[in-house]
Amino acid sequence: MSKILKYFLVTLLSISLVTGIISVSFSQQKVAPGQYATIAEYQKVSGKKITKFSEAPQLADLVKQGKLPSVEKRLSEEPAVVEPIEEIGQYGGSLQGPHLGRSPQYTRITYEPLVRWNLETDKVIPNVAKSWKISNGGKVITFYLRKGMKWSDGEPFTADDIIFWYEDITLNKDLTPVFPAWLIAGGKPGKVEKVDNYTVRFVFDVPYTFLLQRIASGQDCYAPKHYLKKFHPKYTSMDEIMKQAKEEGFDAWYKLFSTKATRWQNKALPVVTAWKVITPLSDAVFTAERNPYYWKVDPAGNQLPYIDKIVWTLSPDREVRVMKHISGEASIGYYDTFESDYTIVMENQQKGGYRVLKWLPALTNVGTLFINQNVKDPVLKKLFTNVQFRRALSLAINRNEIAQLIYSGNATPRQAVPFKGSPYYEERFEKSYIEYNPKKASQMLDQVGLAKRDKDGYRIGPDGKTLEILIEVLPGIGPEPDIAEMIKGYFRNVGLKVSVKTEETSLWVTRAKAGEQQIGLYASAGAYYPLLDPVWFFPVSDFCYWAPLCGLWYSSNGKSGEEPSGEIKQLLNVYDQAVLAVGEKERTLLIKRALDIYSKNLWTIGIVAPNTRLVIVKNELRNVPEVTIHENINNCPGHTNPEQWFFKK
Repeated sequence: MSKILKYFLVTLLSISLVTGIISVSFSQQKVAPGQYATIAEYQKVSGKKITKFSEAPQLADLVKQGKLPSVEKRLSEEPAVVEPIEEIGQYGGSLQGPHLGRSPQYTRITYEPLVRWNLETDKVIPNVAKSWKISNGGKVITFYLRKGMKWSDGEPFTADDIIFWYEDITLNKDLTPVFPAWLIAGGKPGKVEKVDNYTVRFVFDVPYTFLLQRIASGQDCYAPKHYLKKFHPKYTSMDEIMKQAKEEGFDAWYKLFSTKATRWQNKALPVVTAWKVITPLSDAVFTAERNPYYWKVDPAGNQLPYIDKIVWTLSPDREVRVMKHISGEASIGYYDTFESDYTIVMENQQKGGYRVLKWLPALTNVGTLFINQNVKDPVLKKLFTNVQFRRALSLAINRNEIAQLIYSGNATPRQAVPFKGSPYYEERFEKSYIEYNPKKASQMLDQVGLAKRDKDGYRIGPDGKTLEILIEVLPGIGPEPDIAEMIKGYFRNVGLKVSVKTEETSLWVTRAKAGEQQIGLYASAGAYYPLLDPVWFFPVSDFCYWAPLCGLWYSSNGKSGEEPSGEIKQLLNVYDQAVLAVGEKERTLLIKRALDIYSKNLWTIGIVAPNTRLVIVKNELRNVPEVTIHENINNCPGHTNPEQWFFKK
């Protein structure tokens, strides 16, 4: 063989090898975990083709028995693709554990809005809608739905289900007395219009691209018309509806409708989520089973979810729930907080067969004091609306001691403002009046007219009576009652007579929303995006626990509640401007201006924030991220795609 031929063959072989390597690298390139809008998008990103579909063994058996259509017919024409966090999973198993009887524990892992947050919570991506288009300068947002997508009962999911939600639920005064604030832009309600069976558009009088983030934060803009119209007087006679309502113990049609439309209570309600309720959340044992018509697959074409069912046992007592987790009886603990149990949680990992993940916390604070600006008592109102009084309360609290005794040092003293890492963070917001200075606090209380004391050393109010304050505590997912008792002691040290009362959830929330509380104590959130979880910072609804009646005034366009004044009204004006801001730079400046007003006024008084959010996960439960943002807006852990969690055998 000539030297030239040898050289040619070696060169050709080298090129072939290089070409082969490049070809392999393109076809097997690393794909970021998370959700991709369609198979076509996934193929474009990964270079991999999905040519066939598979399903859970139980569903395959039902197909063989003729009780279900084939998986190809159950999936939409354009299913979403979920790239697993670790690996392709295995079918089977039950997600087990305790629950509080609160709906967010379930709605968070069945998070399916039109668009959603990605795994990093820094971008809105398609979900139920496969894509969207912004037009007319941001005044029109058009959503394109998935052809062939179905509800859990096999009925088509179409634009009619979105129009039903808008026209027959949102615009119905009985079902929705107050038009949703998130659907208002420039002071005017938005409109939703059907373009065709798989296209809808949201139309506003002003640019409102912020709608995408609002929807991604958990607004379900759809409802199964084919099922719920049976309970709506527009489609069914009122006599027929009321007959059923009375049989089920309701005195109004809309109460029956609302119950039928609640997906964690009504097992007959069709859904588009990965699991479907079998026994309601109010039962001693809550169960949900896989949705056979779920519209997402993994890269191997396996229809999700991997896990067969959810089985949760009602456990209102927090200590019982913690013990269930550390004894290994629970699959994952993402709703409770375990930071105050740090030592026992970490020591029992091997015995309990679990690992502890340290996620980034959503709670800006635990033990937050909500100083009710709408308090009924005239003496307290004069004090509570005085910023010097609120600042004195803040200075009286020894946050470092709380962090050490309650959290073993795994918490940081701070106000209830966004964390470092948020585009809106500033250190001065976080540290506003957090130093422990009881001497200065006492001086400030003297200056606001509380210099006189009774025989027991408690301060006398302007009405000549001993000033008494009630702190109402919502015991929940953290050590709020213990923090409340410590705060009571700090306030006693500066001459304030305080009582602490722990209340059941529904009572606490009802009293807070009605403005009946004096000071409420709970946790607070909004750690990264205040506009998307606004009630902690802005009185935009009666869920703003520090000014619920101002929030009612705002959400009802002044028809109800109590009109705010001064800096609270200024705060709301800045909020309105920030929501309508076209660019992120302008929005950031406005939010920081709002946080400046908020942090100086201390309408809420922050105590401490856990440094991490501990999440307990059984060792065999996989595809759960080691680190992620535990936020309200991403419905954590919903943004991690729980449908791709699985039990490794």
